[in-house]
Amino acid sequence: MISTSLLTPEHKITVTSSETFSKHPLNFYESPSWFTTELLRHVKLSGVIGESCAGHGAISSLLQVWPYTKSLWTNDIDPNKQADYYYDATLPEVWDKLPECDWICTNPPYGVYAAPIIKNAFKKARVGVAAFLLTSFLEPCDDRAEFLQQHPPSLVLTLPRFSFRKDKHGTRWATDNITISCFVWDKRTTSQRTIIRPKSQILGFYKNPLEAISQQRAEEIVQAIANGEYV
Repeated sequence: MISTSLLTPEHKITVTSSETFSKHPLNFYESPSWFTTELLRHVKLSGVIGESCAGHGAISSLLQVWPYTKSLWTNDIDPNKQADYYYDATLPEVWDKLPECDWICTNPPYGVYAAPIIKNAFKKARVGVAAFLLTSFLEPCDDRAEFLQQHPPSLVLTLPRFSFRKDKHGTRWATDNITISCFVWDKRTTSQRTIIRPKSQILGFYKNPLEAISQQRAEEIVQAIANGEYV
């Protein structure tokens, strides 16, 4: 069991074993570009799109060059990040202060933060939500069981593991105990799909931040997907 509170800028999380390990401030881990490009290969996001946990703009910067984006707004709890708004997305009341949108596309903090953000996003978005979450988000835990029962995702796009950070010794790149999936809730459909994506089929795949492709290359992939060059 982990003792923590919602989205406070703590750097340490205390584990019941008494072992202490460092986490990124505000549980911030930047998405690799291929998270977004792989989503766009399978889901044609369009209209007004909101990014509720924008970070350094890994997702929003690619949505800005996606030709089906009509307009885009960004939010982040950290005032040191560049965003349009600075609200705690776990709080339902702040979403009334955010602009209307067709889609929410985001990589929220994981753990106890994910469920409230997803529930709020689902209520806000007119068309749907696309969120990068631990695949274990499908587990019907108390904080989301009823939501998942009433609103099962229309698509679960399961991705290979990405090393967001180095291990506690700082000697090698480490992965989480479970991989990330892109969960899509498209309110226009009642169908459900699961798509498995091996790294050999992912455009611009890289394993860790040091191997990242350039922003220009990522944007070229976005344009190529939009032009139908990759299906």
